[in-house]
Amino acid sequence: MVRRTNPGRIGTGRVATGAVVATLAVLLTAGCGGPGAGGGQLPTADDPAAWAGRLCASLQPLGALKGPWPKLDPNNPAAGRDALINYFSSAEDAAGQALEGLKQAGPSPIAGGDDAATKVHGALLRLQAAYHDAKVKLDAVDPNDPVGLGTQLPGIFQALAAASNDKDLDAVGTNQALNDAVKQAPSCRLVPAATN
Repeated sequence: MVRRTNPGRIGTGRVATGAVVATLAVLLTAGCGGPGAGGGQLPTADDPAAWAGRLCASLQPLGALKGPWPKLDPNNPAAGRDALINYFSSAEDAAGQALEGLKQAGPSPIAGGDDAATKVHGALLRLQAAYHDAKVKLDAVDPNDPVGLGTQLPGIFQALAAASNDKDLDAVGTNQALNDAVKQAPSCRLVPAATN
């Protein structure tokens, strides 16, 4: 079980150029309300901790992004390129699932909660777009051109770092009432804090 070291902040991963992108990871506990099937909103959550739990649970798909990137073999740039494209595609899909879950969380009973959720939504859209752009850029590189791959990667990693460091991913921490509710929600207590 992962315990939060900074319970007032939903975890965001940080990326250094050429390093692993580790973004939001959420582990759900039994009994925590997660997004339902069917694309609609869940019933209204009048309890601030329950709504905050939904906010955290909506980010569960991003847990798939935790861990190392595919290993790149300098002797086989085509395989490395394809592995990164697959990873970026999965990350783009995970961000889309998180966006859907965030929509299903419904309106916040906490003053300013909807504004925080809107900021997180915008940051997730930017993260999703960054993974999409990374995938498109790598797809355009000749798989047998290690120089072309090597020249594209720094810019790709820089764009992903900017998206994963988006200040709006930390919007929850700026609202004290929401921050308190996050501390009470079981699913939020299991979200790893960011590392800089």
